[in-house]
Amino acid sequence: LRPILYKISCFADGLKRMNSELESSKLKITKIMEGISDGFYALDRQWKFTFVNNETKKIIGKDNTELLGKNIWEIFPQVIGCLNYDKLQEVMSQEESIHWEAEGFIMSDQYYEYHAYPFEEGLTVFFRDITVLKRQQQEFSRLERLNLIGQLAAGISHEIRNPLTTVKGFLQMFGSKPKYEQDKEYMDLMVSEIDRANEIITDFLSLAKANLDNVKRKNINEVINKVFPMLQADAFNNNKEVVIDLNILPDIMINENEIKQLILNLVRNGLEVTPEHGSVIISTYLQEDRVVLAIEDHGTGIPQEIQEKIGTPFFTTKESGTGLGLAISIGIAQRHKAVFEFKTGNDGTIFNTIFPTYRCTNSEEN
Repeated sequence: LRPILYKISCFADGLKRMNSELESSKLKITKIMEGISDGFYALDRQWKFTFVNNETKKIIGKDNTELLGKNIWEIFPQVIGCLNYDKLQEVMSQEESIHWEAEGFIMSDQYYEYHAYPFEEGLTVFFRDITVLKRQQQEFSRLERLNLIGQLAAGISHEIRNPLTTVKGFLQMFGSKPKYEQDKEYMDLMVSEIDRANEIITDFLSLAKANLDNVKRKNINEVINKVFPMLQADAFNNNKEVVIDLNILPDIMINENEIKQLILNLVRNGLEVTPEHGSVIISTYLQEDRVVLAIEDHGTGIPQEIQEKIGTPFFTTKESGTGLGLAISIGIAQRHKAVFEFKTGNDGTIFNTIFPTYRCTNSEEN
């Protein structure tokens, strides 16, 4: 009997050791998962959270008491039907690992890279924020397109303008002769269309412009006040309103004419999408050490599927637009080393142009 008891005692001690080692290993793994900079969570077959690391809790703004044992779709019902929902369902049903990129559960303007892996009791998900990388890729792609279009514009504009100038000259000459008096109205119309074509070429050429010139120390509020009467008239003619909300700003180095162009383009775009009796708001304020020019419309917002195309030359949703206004505005912002961004929703869109307020010497200003 004693040998049997001894063996049982040894077996029990071995089990205790194994359990202790398992608990120690589990604790180490938990600490590792808690400490990684990527988000990580685990779900069971009923879609309930069984583990959530610190990075995930920080991103979604909830703690263990709000997550563990709770169904993910009850906590985030807005995700149902979206790409994240479809992918997680696919991992669970097909029991295959999947990698994808999509918006976050909480903030639609944040992009994440996801890796999901199935296991016997459910699935695990690793994810990391790639918003900066995604925006850099989009900006690089947009700049490549702009550069190509700019080179094309510089190359062919002269060849197009020469024949247009010749045609315009003959039309004006014929229009001044009495024998063509009856056709003068049509000739004037053709001349005005040639002028419009030349304006488009001028806009097109501005896309190729890389350097900022004629800069002076100015206050953006002064520039807004100069163009405000013109904008008021545009709005009034369409039963709309332009409102300004200007805060005290420091002077910054700008090309005044280019900033006027940027404001006109953005406000007129805003007026076109704002319903009758609505308003477009121009506001300025200081954000830390940067000057912010914000132009807000009250349209229906920019659909998700076309947001990446915003600012692409010749892309427009308007029947009579050329698609150059926004591209030119972005180019102006970039020449001023300013950040150009927009926020959009069902109640409208805000375009922010954020200027640096670095100081320069008198020689630089001259």
